[in-house]
Amino acid sequence: MKKISRIITIFLISLVLTTCSIILYFSDSLLIIYRVYEQLKDNNSSIETLAELTDYNVTDDIDIQGVVYKDTDSKEVFLDIYKSTVSNKPSPVILYVHGGSWIYGDNGIPIGLVPIIKSFNESGFSIISVSYELLKEDTPIENPIKDVKDSIRWIYKNKNKYNFDTDNIGILGISSGAHLALMASYSNDNEFIGDSDLSTYSSKVNYVIDVFGPTDLSTLDTSSIEEEYKNEIEKLIKSKNIINNYSPINYISDSSPNTLIIHSEKDEIVPYKNALTLYNSLKNKKSKLLSLSSGSHFFNGFKENELVALVFEVLKFIQLNKKG
Repeated sequence: MKKISRIITIFLISLVLTTCSIILYFSDSLLIIYRVYEQLKDNNSSIETLAELTDYNVTDDIDIQGVVYKDTDSKEVFLDIYKSTVSNKPSPVILYVHGGSWIYGDNGIPIGLVPIIKSFNESGFSIISVSYELLKEDTPIENPIKDVKDSIRWIYKNKNKYNFDTDNIGILGISSGAHLALMASYSNDNEFIGDSDLSTYSSKVNYVIDVFGPTDLSTLDTSSIEEEYKNEIEKLIKSKNIINNYSPINYISDSSPNTLIIHSEKDEIVPYKNALTLYNSLKNKKSKLLSLSSGSHFFNGFKENELVALVFEVLKFIQLNKKG
């Protein structure tokens, strides 16, 4: 009996120590989760607000707005900065790349992300929302890839001016924005150079968060896309040259950054196999696939419990990839 009691005591002590270690290790993530909860509560909202990624908020919370980050004739190339509210140390950076089928959309922050943005700012992160050149008849797809890659280079160039911690840069993209984020992150420093003045700066990031991103352009299903955008997208996926040169799976290497892949099995435009192919192709074992059983590509129909799990997994992934 004493032996059993001793075993139980040792087990309980081990459990307590393990739990404390987990809490200490993920304390930053738990704190951000609490702050997200407080933001949602203050806004009389709920976790379902996080799914409202197609409703954009005209916000006064931008600290630095409309910074032109490269030499270009395009008026669509600028970024907005949501600064860390912790001023005593350099801030990790999360670069947000909006979606819109490469053709429409802007870098306005979706309503669902506003509470998370504020919570990250309070936890010492700076968030940068980047705008890039949208595809027109005479705009090649490499242009927005160059723009996103140049925005990373701009962060390195301006790290002292804005107190950025360039050892801790992550990039999050949604839909076509995820495609651009993957292309910018997986390609080498000497590829996709737009502004020659930025060409000497690094374009390396710690991690990528891919939300419903196309990884193999040949797999896209255009049947659910609005007619005014369908023709332009079909031009992309019918070109073997574009598929070969601008599909992220063709840029995977041993140096590819850790990647969190988030994809719904119900995605009707970017088939779920895009996520599986990317995950199975990545040589970096620290990457992770988070599969959702609910939710469409248009960010509706999510199960609330999956959204809660999604938020925690994203925060955990960021914490695991944070240096220092």
